[in-house]
Amino acid sequence: MENKFPKSSEELKKFLYHGKEETYLEYKGDISWNDRKKKLEIVQTIFALANEKEGGVIIIGVNDNGERIGLSEENYNSFSHDTLNKFLNGKGNQPIHCKLSKEEIKEGEKLKKFVFIQVQESKEFPLVYIGETQTIKRGEKAYPENIGLRKGALYIRNKRNIGNKEITDIDEWQELIERTYKKYEKETIRRYKIIKEKNVVNPYNNELTI
Repeated sequence: MENKFPKSSEELKKFLYHGKEETYLEYKGDISWNDRKKKLEIVQTIFALANEKEGGVIIIGVNDNGERIGLSEENYNSFSHDTLNKFLNGKGNQPIHCKLSKEEIKEGEKLKKFVFIQVQESKEFPLVYIGETQTIKRGEKAYPENIGLRKGALYIRNKRNIGNKEITDIDEWQELIERTYKKYEKETIRRYKIIKEKNVVNPYNNELTI
């Protein structure tokens, strides 16, 4: 996946016609943002994609098998960039960068509606969900099957069975730690170049004196 955020309308259409889900691509059918279970699934996917290399895209209006069914008018109108980002605000240990856009695409004689959510890879460190634990069924206990988002969870994409999961095994941790180190190193170099170009005195260049 090309590391470019956000993507153009034409680039997004390539994902629309890809035909199957990937670690960087999630399909959701004709659903509403007002459906609590689906809303929490989308947010969990956003967190998981932010922890993937180069982030990813969620397309709403496409079934898991790649069938482009589009969204009903009511479901299409339930999504907005502002509503999504308002819900995400304060839910992560760092700012969450994602963009929601809407497209009406003609297929044959039909005009189908789709929602695209682009998610940028987290800058330096993994994105952790720090909001309150959210249950799918309000008022019921937070038993495992009823947890949509768990406070303190670090979500990733499941490479064996495409979907989201909490990070658990040592290989996943090792991969994430190695990628985090590389991102941190890259960001440190970028900041150093900015300091150098602007001729700003770097306080760490001075020796510590007593």
